[in-house]
Amino acid sequence: MEISVVIPTHNRATLVSRVVRAFLAEGEPEFEVIVVDDGSSDDTPARLGGISDPRLRLIRQPNQKLAAARNRGIAEAQGRLVLLNDDDIVPEPGFLRAHLEAHRLYPGSAIVSRVRIPDAVVRTPFQRYWQARMHAGTDPLRAGQVLGKGGFWSASISFSRSLLPARPFAEFEAYGWEEHELGLRLWNRGMRPRFWPQAQAWHHDPVSLEGMLEKWRSMGRMAWKFYAAHKSLEVAFWTGTHPLSLALKGWLYPWSKAEGLLAERCWEEQAGAAGKYRFLLEAAYTRGLLEGKGG
Repeated sequence: MEISVVIPTHNRATLVSRVVRAFLAEGEPEFEVIVVDDGSSDDTPARLGGISDPRLRLIRQPNQKLAAARNRGIAEAQGRLVLLNDDDIVPEPGFLRAHLEAHRLYPGSAIVSRVRIPDAVVRTPFQRYWQARMHAGTDPLRAGQVLGKGGFWSASISFSRSLLPARPFAEFEAYGWEEHELGLRLWNRGMRPRFWPQAQAWHHDPVSLEGMLEKWRSMGRMAWKFYAAHKSLEVAFWTGTHPLSLALKGWLYPWSKAEGLLAERCWEEQAGAAGKYRFLLEAAYTRGLLEGKGG
């Protein structure tokens, strides 16, 4: 078998069934889709159970968080390649063939999909900002371009299964830095993440400012766990856990100022809103850093 698609999911029945059907619409190459239902309480099992296709496997487990779900799916995979795909990332036709072609051209690499945000899910000022930010980050990239150490974007990425460690993802108790932790280990082994725009998919879950702030706050807290696993000056400055970085961030991004922006949000429709959104995200991350410091 060429490719195992691993999709972890939790309480997102509508989204994950759409993603699964998009993959199963592909006629080639030979592949399987493994959905790891991480303790869902919605109708995910019923929806996926209604899809009659031998290429689909549903694995159910008690809720153990994203890393454990990904690890379980990878352990069950039979394909030569493993493609990790989030449950809200819908592939375009030819997506799997594009990943295969990239691995043929760049053996031993991690192949990173091009993920875009469709206009249909952009309704709020923050969603417009996030769409522009995401596209500006990937639009200039060339096919096959090597990304940096932080370029192992696990929303949609494929690897040779034989090059992955036995239990790839370290289990963090909250959101943030899991993919970077694995990515750094793979980078140190010589693997490089390469961007492949021919493998294009669409992120169909609308983001919110409140939800993204909570994610960035969680990332700040989890930065300490990443640093504890890879103690170095480079990682300390990368994560902001170095005392100098932490002091600077605390001065530049005080949460008290963020609270003022969140209390009065008329600025969202005005010029300069992008800068304020960037400030809020950095302030949330800094808040998490300060909370996690003593942990």
